[in-house]
Amino acid sequence: MADMLTVSDKIEEEITYIPGIESINTRDLMPYLKEAEMDTIPPKIVMESFQQVKKADFILHNTIYELEPAILQALNEYRPNYAIGPISFSQNLAKSNPIRSHTFWPDSDCTEWLGSKPPGSVLYVSFGSLVEVSEEVIQEVAHGILLSGVNFIWAVRGGMKDALPNGFEDKMKDKGLIVPWCDQIQVLSNPCIGGFLTHCGWNSIQESIWCQVPMICYPLSYDQPPNRRLVVDVLKIGVNLSDEVSMNRACISENVRKLMSASASDGLRMEVRKVRDILRNAIEKGGSSDINFDRFIEHLKAKLHAMD
Repeated sequence: MADMLTVSDKIEEEITYIPGIESINTRDLMPYLKEAEMDTIPPKIVMESFQQVKKADFILHNTIYELEPAILQALNEYRPNYAIGPISFSQNLAKSNPIRSHTFWPDSDCTEWLGSKPPGSVLYVSFGSLVEVSEEVIQEVAHGILLSGVNFIWAVRGGMKDALPNGFEDKMKDKGLIVPWCDQIQVLSNPCIGGFLTHCGWNSIQESIWCQVPMICYPLSYDQPPNRRLVVDVLKIGVNLSDEVSMNRACISENVRKLMSASASDGLRMEVRKVRDILRNAIEKGGSSDINFDRFIEHLKAKLHAMD
């Protein structure tokens, strides 16, 4: 691991020497690149993956070339890289078929509740299915949402519900709905959804873009911090949940209200719409992802033929 970039988790600085990235703050790196994390099991697995990928003949990326051209061009200096995303649901999108989630949890039917709310008035909240969220964060987010006064639907999985403040469900009354899980893209595509409070998982970001829903971001781990940077700082289709180092319910409330306000939401939706058009064009026949997939197949065939 001696050749891997590691930084102190106590110092924030701008890094300007990574090929394909003009500048990135250390706070936006994967947590597993922080020195304090390096001796734990997950970063060792990640670092081993980094080493193994160096042996690959080709690398496929679940992204769209137009969203990250400089990075992909830099990677192509080392070996062939193909952006063929979004691979999780592109076939359904291209065919305009209904999209169903594939999870271990049953979907919750929230159609009737969503249908009772005005267009663009509901905040959808989900922190994904993998990373645990601390009780402190859950409580501050809950208090912040209540203070904001906006309508919301919150997918609260498993034990996370126990972390909600006492009496939270009584206080939210008809302004909020708590569900154990839901078909995320069906919720995001509902006209009443005006914003998405997300952990910045990559699939969630792509689904939010497709449904033209601006995001309010709270990255937790893995690739989520650099994903936040792409959403907020590069594409400008979202905002940060909190501007403070520690979670603050007053700041959360203010940022939620800003996101859901007509002035901010309209501007963000305009930008999301532009990015959504890029995504749609990429997966259509002759689009960048379609072309890249065909190029990969041709190069793979040539590689296999050369091995015979």
